[in-house]
Amino acid sequence: MHRLFFVPLLFALPAIAAPVFEHAPPPNAVPGRDLTLTAAIESPGGVFDPYLWYRPAGTKGFKKISLKRGTGARYSATIPGSEITGDIEYYLQAFDAADLAEATWSSRRTPFLLRAKEPPKPGMLTVHADPDGATIDIDGSVVGKSPWTGPVSPGAHALTVTRDGYEPLKMSFTMAEGADISLPAPLRKMAIAPAPPPKEAAAKPVPTRKEAQWVDFVTAQGNEEFGVEARGPDGIARCGSWVQVGLSCRLQLAPGRTHVVVTHAMDLTRDITVPVGRSEARLSRGAGPLPLILGALLLGAGGGSYLLFKHQADNAVPAKTVAGWQYGVSGGAAVVGIGLLLYGVLSTDSLDLKQL
Repeated sequence: MHRLFFVPLLFALPAIAAPVFEHAPPPNAVPGRDLTLTAAIESPGGVFDPYLWYRPAGTKGFKKISLKRGTGARYSATIPGSEITGDIEYYLQAFDAADLAEATWSSRRTPFLLRAKEPPKPGMLTVHADPDGATIDIDGSVVGKSPWTGPVSPGAHALTVTRDGYEPLKMSFTMAEGADISLPAPLRKMAIAPAPPPKEAAAKPVPTRKEAQWVDFVTAQGNEEFGVEARGPDGIARCGSWVQVGLSCRLQLAPGRTHVVVTHAMDLTRDITVPVGRSEARLSRGAGPLPLILGALLLGAGGGSYLLFKHQADNAVPAKTVAGWQYGVSGGAAVVGIGLLLYGVLSTDSLDLKQL
């Protein structure tokens, strides 16, 4: 009876001694690029014959690669990039060295599906500073001297161009996948400050820029493109692309008085006071001369038509009076003309700044 008591324990030992996996799959595989998979494997009797089994998704046969032990209980194996042409299915297998109990992460019957995804293609950026030899900084990292050409990942970026004796030039730009962009960077010489008087009080320290300090330039004006340049205490900042519907421009501007120049769709210069924190500047274009021209024409047409109707009525035999519909035509044209004139006079180009 005592020997029979231990039989269930013998069957339970393999399950107790089986290896345990800790593995986080990568987000995706890249066609043509080596793929390294890493897992932590532990087993009471020691880890024996750990393997990575893989195959192209949808095929039958698996290939295996031994998982090599690294530091601690970490094991890894690399699938050659030449064998990654699309999605990959894989699972991990290992045995306990003491009793050969088997365990897997995922399984041969239901392997893990790892999707393959092409990496975004970088664009090429060319920066021409005037004068050449200026330092080019992209997103806080120096990449070289002007003239400079190099790859830049898709997305929004901040460009800073600096040179001794010149004001720093800052601008933002958005790189599209696989695009070629050329940005001119004209630099402005620094003004030489006069020497302070001998007994002049110490100047107040300039407040440092706080985090999350910027101005978003936006517009709701359809089919219009605006260029924006801001001149503030920190130098000149310029939008690297047109501001238009659905495409804003974010400039990092220090709080205080800033001179803004808007070009292309309109010619507007405005001094604004940038508040602390985030804010939005909305650009709107005025109606232009067309309402004034149309209003003047309609006003003249209304007055002229009334005089015509009055002349016809006075010279009729027998004499008549101006009909009601004729008053309506003349008066309506004059009213619409006056409205267009008022609209043209009151509608002007504008830049409205509000704190977010």
